[in-house]
Amino acid sequence: MVKKIPGIIIVSMFLLLGVCIQQSHATILLVGDGTWGDFEGSFTYNRTSATTATLEIILKNTTPAANGGLLTGFVFNNPSNLIKNVTSIDFTNDNFQLLGASTFNNNVSASPDGDFDIGAALGADFLGGGSPNGGISINDDDKFIFYLSGDNLNPLSETSFLNEKSTSGKDFFMARFKGLDVGEGSEKVPGTGTPEPATLSLLGLGLLGLARFGKRKK
Repeated sequence: MVKKIPGIIIVSMFLLLGVCIQQSHATILLVGDGTWGDFEGSFTYNRTSATTATLEIILKNTTPAANGGLLTGFVFNNPSNLIKNVTSIDFTNDNFQLLGASTFNNNVSASPDGDFDIGAALGADFLGGGSPNGGISINDDDKFIFYLSGDNLNPLSETSFLNEKSTSGKDFFMARFKGLDVGEGSEKVPGTGTPEPATLSLLGLGLLGLARFGKRKK
């Protein structure tokens, strides 16, 4: 005989799932493997309302020690230009400054790899040739939080950022290294991203547990 699940448990589970989905956020795992410079990190988008959201980017400089060099900037794109403004920033490395204002639309050159929309860099200059001191050192990491606003951010997800490329049509994310002891001393390294569907995984586990509970016999 199949054991029936009390109605109150089903209702409670759906309410809990609703709360989890509303509070969920999406994360992209970032990896950049250049000729000389390397990085890894995460790219987390969290919509807080229909018109506001946060974007948290964590970057670690994983360049081999023998290559030297610091990570001095990064850029990404504004999906369908739905982000109208970056209202504030919270960077653990205050040597980095916001890039892309005031339109956040193709204002950041990563030549010859096209133009990007938003980012952060030393001296507010992604391609700048100044001192790399103050960048992210090898084996160090920093966190960058962007507070976003727009007329309607509901359509955005982590996939939106992955699919929005620079004007070259190739890359959704790019990091800049300077002060390298190899090559030409600097390098732009594109990032690849893999979505991490944490909420969907938890939902799947919950439904699996529900199914097993329902099949349990006396």
